[in-house]
Amino acid sequence: MKITFVCSGNTCRSPMAECAFEVMLAEEGVTGVEVQSRGVVANVGADISPNAKKALEDAEIPIKKHFATQITTDDILNSDLVICMTERHRMRLGKLPKVFTLDQLTGCGDIKDPYGGDEKVYKECLSEILAALNKLMPIIKRQLTL
Repeated sequence: MKITFVCSGNTCRSPMAECAFEVMLAEEGVTGVEVQSRGVVANVGADISPNAKKALEDAEIPIKKHFATQITTDDILNSDLVICMTERHRMRLGKLPKVFTLDQLTGCGDIKDPYGGDEKVYKECLSEILAALNKLMPIIKRQLTL
């Protein structure tokens, strides 16, 4: 299974979700799931934002090498599930059967953009993402058993 997390610039929310979900999958012993992140208006090649890095480090979530990447049609076609941080992102991609918002899957609401905020704002954002990912995990596990 391949999951793609999507936000605006692919420097804050979606890479934090990608890093965090990879850790959660490993902790749960879930195999066979590939995770990536993309942006709908990515600053291609940009690194993960410094405050996103700090939030992940403080949460003891390993950060892998990251380069912001624009989502493509191939990314969508090659993913089993495309998970957008907001309804606005989903609308940009179109109402496709495998494109959802994190809120649609978990009921946790849209994940607000921390861009330009301080460390506290990014930590709050990561906290929202982690709460949603904890609700997403059983859904993914269930899909893997079908």
